[in-house]
Amino acid sequence: MSATFINKISPVRGGTLSSRIVEEIRDAVFQGRLSPGDFLGSENDLADRFGVSRITVRDALRSLSATGIVEIRQGAGGGARIANGNLDHFADALAVQFQLAGVGTEETLGAQSAIEGMTAELAAEHRTTKDLTRLTEAIERASQVVEDAAAFTEASLAFHLAVAEASHNRALVALLRALRYVVWPAENKSATREVSERVQKTHRAIYERIEARDGAGAREAMNQHLGGIQASKNRKRTEVPC
Repeated sequence: MSATFINKISPVRGGTLSSRIVEEIRDAVFQGRLSPGDFLGSENDLADRFGVSRITVRDALRSLSATGIVEIRQGAGGGARIANGNLDHFADALAVQFQLAGVGTEETLGAQSAIEGMTAELAAEHRTTKDLTRLTEAIERASQVVEDAAAFTEASLAFHLAVAEASHNRALVALLRALRYVVWPAENKSATREVSERVQKTHRAIYERIEARDGAGAREAMNQHLGGIQASKNRKRTEVPC
């Protein structure tokens, strides 16, 4: 644990003690007083520093571990450390919360349009040769499976994620990864060969604008592909093109 944080620890009072510990450590992360890899100590260390029981500390660490803030190692030399960031963990957790909170198709498709329009524009500005290769491979893969709805859906998702990754904006990539569970079905039942070939045509148009570093054009091509936010609101989930 950093010296600055240690010096500012005081016994917790009021509210649930374990929740106060969680709040204290979380706030220290947001304020930059704790960083990935910082050692917080053992249960005994933290119980002494916060003036609470080991059971209270254990409850707090369980909550912090579940949210990906700390990692806990058992045995000699073990204890709690601030975890390294894991955006996939965040994306999965957010996707589950969307489902549990009842965030509907209309809302998620609107968010998809906003996020993917921006990722396409940024991809055109920041793409690398490696990014173009990844996009090309996704398009070629999809072309090989136009008769297989499930495989085509997966390949199309790979293209959309490759566009997001080419934006080099990790926040947008994480948000899109969270939305994928709601926006993309495991198998798009409407993905006939005709529909798949039409999707491929629009994917190539997006790729061409990204390759040409045409940010506005890439955004427009992506928005046309998704049908725009208003059109997306009128689609059923199973009818959303890949």
